[in-house]
Amino acid sequence: MPIEVSGPPVDRSDEVLTPEALAFLADLQRLFGARRDELLATRRTRRDRIAAGERPDFLEATEEIRVGDWRVAPAARDLIDRRVEITGPTSRKMAINALNSGARVWLADLEDANTPHWRNVVEGQVNLYDAVRRTIAYTSPDGKGYSLRDPDHLPVIVPRPRGWHLDEAHLTLTGRPLVAGWSTSGCTSSTTPPGSSHAVPRTRTPARTSTCRRPRATSRPGSGTTSSPTPRPHSASRTAPSGPPC
Repeated sequence: MPIEVSGPPVDRSDEVLTPEALAFLADLQRLFGARRDELLATRRTRRDRIAAGERPDFLEATEEIRVGDWRVAPAARDLIDRRVEITGPTSRKMAINALNSGARVWLADLEDANTPHWRNVVEGQVNLYDAVRRTIAYTSPDGKGYSLRDPDHLPVIVPRPRGWHLDEAHLTLTGRPLVAGWSTSGCTSSTTPPGSSHAVPRTRTPARTSTCRRPRATSRPGSGTTSSPTPRPHSASRTAPSGPPC
């Protein structure tokens, strides 16, 4: 059964909510939706136990990881230099201003900086679609034009998807809403130009985006090693769903 789109019409939505993108989102929901619901239920139970006085601690099942001698993978080349990073919403004018800012990284915030009504959600995807192709432009109601000053030197675009705990009511599969974070990052990944992978180099065309959220690593004093308290979703033993290259 395909995904049902119930949101009102938004200009150019057919360019980001393509059949391929919706199929990719459906794969994500079928493969990982039940596990996400299970983890949210576990979070609520854990919160209740801690509120009742239980002291938080690490899981016994992950002790081997914590004491192991290992390091996280190096950062992607285009994310090594993050000395100046700007964050902001994905509205069209703000996106252009961020891309013209001279920062090394633009955190395209589809969560806290973006009111998640349907038009904002879809237009944010359209704006990222144009940004990675370096074609984004805008004319304000008073006639002022905005465009990229130097399309060959842009910040790395790192989209910040919505939280795992949120649902997207306008996209449903078998009557249930999709996970909002997947509807955000999945659309971004599936509409990125073929051949693009993890980051937007400032000197290449087409531009690239990174939609992967790395887990925050923690260091043990004196150990020289780092560990991550939680695995990334795609580290599960099941094969990740196939989809257009991202």
